[in-house]
Amino acid sequence: MSSLHKSRIADFQDVLKEPTIALEKLRELSFSGIPCEGGLRCLCWKILLNYLPLERASWTSILAKQRELYSQFLREMIIQPGIAKANMGVSREDVTFEDHPLNPNPDSRWNTYFRDNEVLLQIDKDVRRLCPDISFFQRATEYPCLLILDPQNEFETLRKRVEQTTLKSQTVARNRSGVTNQEQNIKPQFFAFRWLTLLLSQEFVLPDVIRIWDSLFADSSRFDFLLLVCCAMLILIREQLLEGDFTVNMRLLQDYPITDVCQVLQKAKELQDSQ
Repeated sequence: MSSLHKSRIADFQDVLKEPTIALEKLRELSFSGIPCEGGLRCLCWKILLNYLPLERASWTSILAKQRELYSQFLREMIIQPGIAKANMGVSREDVTFEDHPLNPNPDSRWNTYFRDNEVLLQIDKDVRRLCPDISFFQRATEYPCLLILDPQNEFETLRKRVEQTTLKSQTVARNRSGVTNQEQNIKPQFFAFRWLTLLLSQEFVLPDVIRIWDSLFADSSRFDFLLLVCCAMLILIREQLLEGDFTVNMRLLQDYPITDVCQVLQKAKELQDSQ
């Protein structure tokens, strides 16, 4: 470990040991990358994303509340209405004529359940294609919800819901016939939608994605900076785009060629400073 890296770790530790975290100082340090040693990155992300408050004294109680809230969300979002288990302290609810799976009332719990299915299905698809070859995405969480881990329980897990749902994802038609001699008709939706919704997680290898997220989370207008990163990506391959045809350019945009993430972030910072 270089002396410079040790110095950066010490800078982070100095900020994080204060009774009240200096947020601007933490943002300044994090924008240039957060060391992963000693759990520094996960702690900094929690603070930058407002998961933890700036006062260190309240972290223990806040963490306990947040984990209970997470379990509550699981019970509300993952567990099918009308299904419960008595020995877990939740009584089974009867399905009545007023609230049933075909009830069109927007306030129906079943209606909400089916809408949630759409969101969960999309989340499941995103997770499946997010670096499926890396073991990190197959590990059990450190704070699992026992309500859905017990194979003997009567709760429907997210996996079961995705497998059983009748909702079908729409296949996006990729029309490559729009090439003319005058116009390529490359629309931002063809590439930018994935860049933005997945926070560039498919354009770079995972360590570089995490490095980008350090800067995104550290910026006070983090999603504005995401747009600048995307603009920087286009600027860096501008000459190739001007020379290529529709097919070549779509391949460039959907399989981004530049692997030096620091070069991308530097260009995005230049764009930010010039505003």
